[in-house]
Amino acid sequence: MRQLPHMNELAAKPGLHVVGLYSQVQPLDQIEHVLKKYEVKYPLTPDVDVFGAAGYLAPALPKVWIVGVDGTIIFIGNKDYDELLEKELAKVKYPGLGKASVHKDLEPAAKAYGEGKYAEAYKLAEKVYDETDDDAAEEDADYIMERIDDRMGSLSVRAETAEVIRNYQVAIACWNELATKYAGLEDAEEAPERLKKLKDSEEVKKDLEARHALLALMMSLDVEYQKTDDSDAAQILAFRKKCLADYRKFYADNKDNSAGDRAEELIENFEKLIPADERSEDPKKEEPPKKEPGTDGK
Repeated sequence: MRQLPHMNELAAKPGLHVVGLYSQVQPLDQIEHVLKKYEVKYPLTPDVDVFGAAGYLAPALPKVWIVGVDGTIIFIGNKDYDELLEKELAKVKYPGLGKASVHKDLEPAAKAYGEGKYAEAYKLAEKVYDETDDDAAEEDADYIMERIDDRMGSLSVRAETAEVIRNYQVAIACWNELATKYAGLEDAEEAPERLKKLKDSEEVKKDLEARHALLALMMSLDVEYQKTDDSDAAQILAFRKKCLADYRKFYADNKDNSAGDRAEELIENFEKLIPADERSEDPKKEEPPKKEPGTDGK
């Protein structure tokens, strides 16, 4: 908790990406209260399984990993890392550009790129490209423009894919980045309209609320599991049956949104863990049509 303000300071440093991994067990509203209280400005994930599988294990908290500019872990610990961090950041002259040096005529464009001013960087690089007779300058100008084009293309594809699979939070984030950091560039022209359409959509608002509600339910069940004796088969079975019942109820109320799809996956997982004769009636299954009196039912 004492490190949270410092993490905010680090997250503001150009070239440094801070991600929080939440690995304790509390209800979602308590976690959100802390994030609001400390005004946490960097992303935080409650799903740490993928990081654990990758070897990011924390037997004690807090735990810090620093991944260097070459992609290798250069620090594991919980304090006394600021000097090392500054030394590593010094290697990053133009954050995100992928080049440590450029032709002198491209330095203003590279600097703008490193500051996240991509439209400005593109225009500066384009001007040099159109006017220079220097092959090295032309090559660096082309590199910067291609880098920006690639970023815009990736964001657009990711946003459109996220819309198709109804991951609206990701879609909104991508369109927002295109609309703000790339404003003025042709490939980002549709971003403001796409962003507004999503933000104004009642269907999207409902879907986002449902995703939040499902996360709250999952974390509340995680809290409840901590009270379960995992050596007692009867307690484990009772807990699994409660999870199944809660997810079935959630699905019944959210069949038409992406949270309902996720709940359906959870239902299938828990059905595999519970013997068929121990499961309660599945509300997903509709009753067969009743035969009208005096007919053969056709």
